[in-house]
Order: sequence, then structure tokens, then C-alpha cells
Amino acid sequence: MSFIQHKALHVHPADRLKGTVNPPASKSYSARAVLAAALAPGRSEIENIATSQNVRAMIDSCRALGAGIDYPAPDRLVVTGSGRQRDGVTVNPGNSGVVLRLLLGATAVLRRTTFMTPFSASLGRRSNSEMVDALRALGVEVTTDGEGRLPITLDGTHVHGGEVSVDSRRSSQFLSGLLFLGGLLDEPLTVRVPDELKASAPVHTTLDVLRRTGVEVTHADDFMSFHVPAGSRFEPARHSVGSDPASTAALLALAAAVDSTVDIDHLGLEELDGVLEYLDDMGVSVDVGERGVRVRGGGDLRAVDFDGSKAPDAVLPLAALAAHADGTSRFHTIEHIRYKECDRISDFRRELERAGVRAEEKRDELIVHGSPEGVRGGVAVDSHYDHAVVMAMSLIGLRSREGLSVRDPQYVAQTFPDFFERLQRLGGHVTVLD
Repeated sequence: MSFIQHKALHVHPADRLKGTVNPPASKSYSARAVLAAALAPGRSEIENIATSQNVRAMIDSCRALGAGIDYPAPDRLVVTGSGRQRDGVTVNPGNSGVVLRLLLGATAVLRRTTFMTPFSASLGRRSNSEMVDALRALGVEVTTDGEGRLPITLDGTHVHGGEVSVDSRRSSQFLSGLLFLGGLLDEPLTVRVPDELKASAPVHTTLDVLRRTGVEVTHADDFMSFHVPAGSRFEPARHSVGSDPASTAALLALAAAVDSTVDIDHLGLEELDGVLEYLDDMGVSVDVGERGVRVRGGGDLRAVDFDGSKAPDAVLPLAALAAHADGTSRFHTIEHIRYKECDRISDFRRELERAGVRAEEKRDELIVHGSPEGVRGGVAVDSHYDHAVVMAMSLIGLRSREGLSVRDPQYVAQTFPDFFERLQRLGGHVTVLD
């Protein structure tokens, strides 16, 4: 049975989790690898490709723009790029900000590309003004509303290189999109970050993918300036995708929340700086091997603060875990997660409080007052179109006394389509509430 076909699920309390689980492949790396392969003339191969909805949106978009896509095996993708994308295409990035922003950069050399989404209440509400301003400074004609919201139409007839600044406080995805554009220009491109880069880990992923596909980007040590040389060109390459950071963080936190012995077999831990150290500081037993992490959960948890700029995708599951610690935990430097599929500070805080967790917020901070006995539960919470909210609230339900019902759980498929099936295999219990 596929749980994500249903409109509501109930996550029951669990006394114990046990077994081995494999996180899905990284949506962050997969999306970037698919786009880079589509921009390269010739055949590229991607091993361990993610099957999440976000990556599917990137695959469908690249196919619409002219790339050949083939699955010789369920986890292996072959992309044949033509070296020239199609003009005049309408692109649907689904509900994915990273797909939209990467493609805004990659299609800015075309004459006319329009971006539209059916998710008007989620991605359709998110501003892309930073990207719009940067593209206009590079000669791209952009048609959109005053906040840079979808629909957006680009005309890159007069696009050029040079130097441009992009505000990256809300998202590093704007910067990554411009670096992809730099690999398509005949002139050099320098991108400066004038303020601060709140989430550098995804930019490292972008640089790795670009380097593997022949686009060498140099950068300042402080990650405030990036340079793509003139005449850079994408080349066919082979990619091997590691494990998804958001899904891995959720599994780590779930295993730590209840009595457990869970082995998480992974293909590389990316974009999770500081997470294992944080769990250790909380008192969780974590043994790290070359290809696996063993978590023994169920012990007392200490309240610990966390710098969310290190691993943005880990903030929500770690905050859900901190709801069961003895004391108050502060998750700081996280304003940028307000601009994800939902406002991951305000919207998530409201769902925590609805479930019975005491929490507060500031502009750049989420404050969680832990209670080792957990919450009573027995209420329904909302997903807010966000996979991270689904997984984090599932943890609250797992540790509660009556469980939690999660409305619209299908959005977990953005990164982890079989999350609930794997939770059941570890000993969790999920029922359908249709």
C-alpha cells in the first residue's frame, strides 16, 4: 500500500524501532546533476538517481526543454543533451523552489521561457525578486509581478556576462542558478554576495556538480564572491548520488526519539554539517561507520542549541527531537527557512503548539521548550505542503501518548516517497484516515 495516496494518516506511538533503513538519494544533488547533464551535448549517466517529486519535476522540465531522458534501470538515469535548449517552452517546476531557481538561471540564455506552477498556495506565493533583479542586471528581460512571483517569463536575447550581486539571505538557490547561467555564457561572470550566505552547504553541492561537468568556478574563501571564466561549457559526465540530507536527518531524529537500535545505511552524508555532533551533545548514542550510522535511541535527551545555517534541512526534525529534551533548545540563524515550501518557522511552530509542544519564535530563531514525557497527541496537524513538516510531526506522533494525525501527508514525496512504508518496517505503526 502507498500511504501517500491518502489525504490523512495517523502516526501511532511506538515503544521501539529496530532494523536497517536506507535513506533515499539526494534530491539536491540529483536535481543539479539532471540539469547539468541536460545542458551538456551528449550522453551523461546518473547512478542512484532520486525518485522524489522535486527531481521528477526537474526531469520533466529538462525533457520539455529538449533533453533525452531514459531509465535503463529504476535507479539509473541516462540524459542526452542536445547542447541547445528549446525556445518558447512553458516549464512547470512543480512545488520546488530549487528546480525553479536553477532553471531560471539555465534558461536565461533563451529567447522566451515561461514558468508556471499549479501550487499557487505554496511555490506560487514565494518571491524570486533577488533572482529577477540579478537577471535584469545581466540583460535578461523578465516579465513578472512586483515580488518576482510566478508566472515568470524570461527573454535572454540580450543576456551578457559581467559582474552582478545577488542577495542570498533568504536562499542560496538564487546564487546556484546564476552559477549555472555562468556555464552558458561566452563572457566571464562574477557573482558577488553583498550581505551574507545563510546556507552554504547547497552551494558546495552546486560547485561539485559544475566541476564534474566541466564548469570550473573559483570563489573567495569566505564564499562572498564567485567567478565563472569566459567560454565555460557543460560536458557529459557520470554522477553517483549520495543520500538525501533532509531524509537522513529525519531518520536520525526518529531513531533517537524512542528506544531503538537502527542502522542507517547511506551513500554519503552531504549537507549535514554538525548534525551528528548535535545528536551526540544531546546524549544520543551514534556510531558512525564509512557507509552506515548506528543510532541507539531512547535515553535522556539534553537541550542543546543548533546553528541552522550549517544544515538547514535538519532543523525541523532536530527541533521535533528537542521537543522531548530536558530544557529549552534554540535553533538560530534560520531566517532563510521561512522561504521554503512553507514558513518553516511560523507554520511549523503553530503545528508544534497544536500538538502540545511549547514553542516560540523570533525573526531568525525557533525556541523549543522540551518535555521528556512528550505530548498527549490525539489531534490533527497540517503538512503545509512541506515534506519537512510531515516528517518532523511524524516524530512528535511517534513519541506521543495518543499519536498524531497528519493531513495531506503526500507532500513527503518531495524528498522521501516511501517514508511511511520504511517507518513501518522499523516498527512504527501508521493507519489511513480517509
